[in-house]
Amino acid sequence: MTRRSVVTVVALAVLTVIGLTYLLFGVAQLDPIHRSMTMTVDLARSGGLLDHSQVSYRGYPVGRVRAIELRPGGVRVTVRVDEGTRIPVDTDVVVADLSAAGEQYIDFRPRSDHGPYLADGARIAQRDTATPIPFSQVISDVTKLTDQVDPRQVTVVVDEMQHAFNGSAPDIQRVLDGGDLLLNSLDGVLPNTVRALHNGRTVLGTVSDLRGELARFGGDAKDFTGTLRRADPTARTLLEDSPDTLRLVDDVVRKNGPSVAALLGDLGTTTDVVAMRLPAISQFLPGLTTLGPAATAVVRGDKIQVIADGYPRPTCDYGTPRRAPTIGGSPPPPINRYCTQTGPRMQQRGSTMVPRPRGDDTATAPKGADPAQHARQPGHTPDR
Repeated sequence: MTRRSVVTVVALAVLTVIGLTYLLFGVAQLDPIHRSMTMTVDLARSGGLLDHSQVSYRGYPVGRVRAIELRPGGVRVTVRVDEGTRIPVDTDVVVADLSAAGEQYIDFRPRSDHGPYLADGARIAQRDTATPIPFSQVISDVTKLTDQVDPRQVTVVVDEMQHAFNGSAPDIQRVLDGGDLLLNSLDGVLPNTVRALHNGRTVLGTVSDLRGELARFGGDAKDFTGTLRRADPTARTLLEDSPDTLRLVDDVVRKNGPSVAALLGDLGTTTDVVAMRLPAISQFLPGLTTLGPAATAVVRGDKIQVIADGYPRPTCDYGTPRRAPTIGGSPPPPINRYCTQTGPRMQQRGSTMVPRPRGDDTATAPKGADPAQHARQPGHTPDR
């Protein structure tokens, strides 16, 4: 062998070793010093996984699927995860797709970022897993959807859309151009728009805080407008008579201007005097409320009727209504009225003081008796 042949053989051997090393460690990912954790995941179905599918943690590769086997009610997937990977126990395991037509892989998606973490031999229950919808079910659901669509109705919709948009391309183009111009204009006034929205938020917040007062104002305004509606005839009459009244007032003011000025000055003095004596007036005016009932007791029609007793003596009030002194006759006495006053000089020897047997209650009116009942006399109508 020549020297050249020896160099060629050595070069081929080196390239073979490098290729095998790449295939074993780069492609097959064989690592004799690599240590991993084994976990099991219970799935309802495989979801397209293979025994070499990738295992990731939030999308980052951390291991591979090692075995898939059946179990009662689903499948059990054994995965190997790189040692030192800290995956929280509170996690979801999802069978996802690398792309629309790519292979499936298992992805750990924790619900929290703190421990405890999954350890070697951990098991994830089926309730914490999710698998993609089978392609057969998708096809079945799409078929059911298309079966519900009436081709004739779809044809009508397409024809109507064709008629609607036929020849409207220039108009649509103008609408799009106008929208583009509008967007450019809004972009130019963006700071002002932002300030307007901010101020509008403040205004709306103030209105929201005053919604109770506004509701009461609305109710009061409704009552006020209802009052105006009911007073419409009076208001119309007032408006019709107002010009004549205003002309009359204008004539009075024009002719009696100095006198009106002097009158207003005197009214100012009078107001000051009344203000100084307001406490006394506030005590006097409530007392006038008792004047009306007292006046009605002595005023009859257009006359004042007063009875004076020159020698007052103790009398007993039986609660009998007063009769006008001008009414003649002698009505029958009431039989159920008794003296309502007490005292050492009242009824010392009256009927109520007569000794009675035990249990006798005839000294007072019977229970439920009518105080206005009179003794009956022939030919007399009781005056109640």
